[in-house]
Amino acid sequence: MCCPDVSPTSAFFIGLMCLTAFSNFAKTSADFSGYISQVLKNYSDHACDGEYVSLRCPHRTTISIQSSFYGRIVPSHQMCPSRYPHSYATLIKEDVACSVGTSLQKMLDECQDRRSCQFLVNNRLFGADPCPGTGKYLIVWYKCRPNEYKSKVACEDDKLRLSCKKSMVIAIYSAIFGRTQGGSLECPYQNLGMPMIGKQQNGLTENTGLGRVISLTVVMVE
Repeated sequence: MCCPDVSPTSAFFIGLMCLTAFSNFAKTSADFSGYISQVLKNYSDHACDGEYVSLRCPHRTTISIQSSFYGRIVPSHQMCPSRYPHSYATLIKEDVACSVGTSLQKMLDECQDRRSCQFLVNNRLFGADPCPGTGKYLIVWYKCRPNEYKSKVACEDDKLRLSCKKSMVIAIYSAIFGRTQGGSLECPYQNLGMPMIGKQQNGLTENTGLGRVISLTVVMVE
């Protein structure tokens, strides 16, 4: 099964078309449908200070951390109530603009590329406490990445072709179109003489005259 040649500007159309291609087959297999939904799903989990956070992925997949937050940005009556007695808690001014910058790296160290992970949440885990006396919580966003997958890259104005064996179907795991701040070895700058002036948006830098790239992570499922 394959998708026809399309230009990188049709990145979102690629994802829709390939998903449609295997959706009919998925109806005939509950196991297949369940596996695909688990692979493409975005997961999240949270835990208050003193609680365990637990991340888990299905068979043949591993954890891929997308983002993480540790701190407090909402009052305790909305999330993770104070563990102190009410009389003591009223004397403490709660900090609702508190965040720890090391949370993402810590989650990558603890859980990235593992089938499952579990640990106790507390401020000692993340280093220095930026808001002593304020109860905090951890929120983790992650996906379950298949153990076997392929990545395809095409430069702007090039054609991208996806294909797999007859007994397999294509599932688009992720797609990016643009150029990161670090550029791309696969797609060099098109006009080296032009000034590199651009604006950053959603982690991608849009520059006039610079070649952009589409990057697809594709899951081949039997």
